[in-house]
Amino acid sequence: MTVGPVARDADTAAFFDAAASGQFLLRHCPACGAISAPQSAQCERCAATDLDWRRAIGDAILVSWTVSHGRPGTDPVILCIAELAEGPWWWARLEGGEPKSLSIGAPLRIAYRHPTPDSEVVPVFVPASTATASG
Repeated sequence: MTVGPVARDADTAAFFDAAASGQFLLRHCPACGAISAPQSAQCERCAATDLDWRRAIGDAILVSWTVSHGRPGTDPVILCIAELAEGPWWWARLEGGEPKSLSIGAPLRIAYRHPTPDSEVVPVFVPASTATASG
């Protein structure tokens, strides 16, 4: 199972440009300094709408997961929710992990995949122990 196709619009262009270069962006509030999830239109702390982008370090911990078994004959896919080191939660595919070996709080790292030629590069999570320096 792949994600896609994922297409950009004016609101997501900066996020996808950054993902294509191996960076994960979060929303930053200049008014109060809070960090919010990438999809946030307003600050989660003070409700300001004048947000800018900040690069995340790429570390996370596993909060929850589920296994999607899909069609017969296909490999199961792990979908997870992870808490980024900066605080916001993000959901994505988890690659390289075995469902039986997962545990809440397991360290993860963001990696990037280009699922189809017509899709944007998308962030996924991988176990931190298997992540490479290039993500």
